[in-house]
Order: sequence, then C-alpha cells, then structure tokens
Amino acid sequence: MNGSTKGAFDAFDEELSLDASERQSAQKRHNDITNLLVSAGLAISTFLQGSFARKTMLKPLKDVDMVIRMHPRLKEILRRPGGPAHAMRLIREALADEYPEAQFDADDTPAHALQVTFPDLDFTFDLVPALDEDDSEIVYIADRENDTWEWSNTRTLNGIISTRNQASGGRFVHQVRMLKSYKKDHAVLDDTCGLLWEALAYDAVTGPLEHSQALAVTLAHAAQAVARPVFDPTGVDDLTSDWTIAQRTAYATALAAAAGQAAEARRLEEDGQHAAAIEIWHDLLGTPFPAAEPQSATDALRALAAGSITSTGRAVISPRGQQPSRPVRSWRTR
Repeated sequence: MNGSTKGAFDAFDEELSLDASERQSAQKRHNDITNLLVSAGLAISTFLQGSFARKTMLKPLKDVDMVIRMHPRLKEILRRPGGPAHAMRLIREALADEYPEAQFDADDTPAHALQVTFPDLDFTFDLVPALDEDDSEIVYIADRENDTWEWSNTRTLNGIISTRNQASGGRFVHQVRMLKSYKKDHAVLDDTCGLLWEALAYDAVTGPLEHSQALAVTLAHAAQAVARPVFDPTGVDDLTSDWTIAQRTAYATALAAAAGQAAEARRLEEDGQHAAAIEIWHDLLGTPFPAAEPQSATDALRALAAGSITSTGRAVISPRGQQPSRPVRSWRTR
C-alpha cells in the first residue's frame, strides 16, 4: 500500500470489491435468464436492481435482484386476484425446463421475488415480476403475500446513483461500499439499511473527492442528518421513518465520535503523518482497512518532544493530533 493514506484506502477498496469472476457469472446468468424469458414470450426485458446493480454491494455476493418486465399481453390476467403468484409460477416453469436442477424458494419465500438457487453458483437470484403502466421509468412489482402490485421507482434510483458516480470520477460507489463496511463493523449502526448510507453519501459527496475526504465529510454530515428524516436519493422514501428517538440519539452519538476521528485522520494526512492517519482509519473502519506500521521508540520520543498524541495513542510531530504531547502547566514559578 506504499505507506500513504491513499494507498491504504486503495487496498481497503480492493478488499471490499466483489470477486470479478462472480460478477461476470452473475452478469452472464442475468443475460441467459433474460433471453429465455423473452423467447418464451413472458417478458419484454429485464433489468437489475439493488446494490449489485448500483455497484455498491460488499463482498461476498449473496443475491442478485432482477426485475422481470412481464409481457403486456399478460397484464390483464396478472391484474386479477392471484396474479402476482401466477407471474412467479410462469417464470418458475420456464426456468425449470431450462435449469432442471435449480431450486425455487429453497432458503426463503420473498414477498416480491421468486428466489432461484442454481447448483453452479454460490449466490441466489431474486426474480421480481413487474408490470409497466405507462412510458415512464415507474414499474409495479409483484407482492405475492398481499396479492398486489406495488409502485416502484427503482430504475430512477439506479440512474441517479450512476449519474452521481460519473460526476465523482467513478469513486462514489467505492466510497459507499466503504461506508457500508464501516456500519457493518459497528453494532450500534449495523441495523441501519444499506440504502441509508447511499443516501447520506449522496447528500455529502457531490463531486470527485479522495476516499478519505469523502468518508470524513459523509460522517460529519451523517452525525447531524440522523436527527431528522433522511430520504432516499430519489427524494421519495424517508429511510428513518420507523426510528425511535433513542435510536436517533444512539446513531448520532456514534457518528459524532466517528466524524471526530475521521477529521483527526484527515488533519494528520494533510501534515504528512500517514502512519498515524492510517492507524486512526484502521481503528475506525476495522480489520478490512490495513494496519499501520508500528512506531519505533525513537520516533515516539522525538514526536513527544514537540508534537501531539493521536486518539489511538501514537505520538506525532504534527501539532494536530487529538491532544498536545506535553501538558500545559496551569501554574508558574516566581
């Protein structure tokens, strides 16, 4: 990682990225399923949704969400009672002929999707039947539990995240993955949804930023934002609507502490104290982030003479650690 903070973040990014061969296998199977369902006259097209589609998914790849735009000729029958379940049944029958060893709803029976497990893949596909109602990007997705078709703007969300990623020079989705890894490593935050972190980053990161800067500004924003409603990037759904006051307080407290550490790490990075910055990021982001080189006794003594001490206890020559290396006396002799 070449000893720099940027190098450490590059290594962190690589650690979080999906396996390339798995991603290729998922894309190929998506295309094969699409061709099968279109040829069978069941679908006019398909598209991917969720974090896999938006490239914000952490490894390992567990599931791929695939929306099936059902053929318009089926709309009348699928709008009748039992339509959502019937749509999934039609998809299942078509796939069973082509993939006789595939299993359906083996691990779960999602309300909105037919879960498919293929013996040659280590991840599942969730196939979501959908109906188009007009020429917009809106679709109505199946809900077999409630026997309804639910409004969804998932295609709009995909486009918004893609546009922001382009505006950031392709860094945005990588930074979202880093934030998701951070929340996963902290028990108090782990029950927050992944889309929340995309929304927080979307509000805070509007252009190309280095990874350390993007995380620092997002954590600072998040510490304040969680006290009020946080809407998804399309501006439709409040992702915090079911939070209690106690949860908001706990999240704000944890995020304020994290934002303080991130700001400290950024100051040290700016002063060229990369080992100290890396040590703080490792403490904040956990084991996926590289550990810093240990500090020698000689370097520590030299820094103690004039610098400061970081929140992780490392002495640095920069004065911008958490506290001065030498306490200031509150008295004087005469």
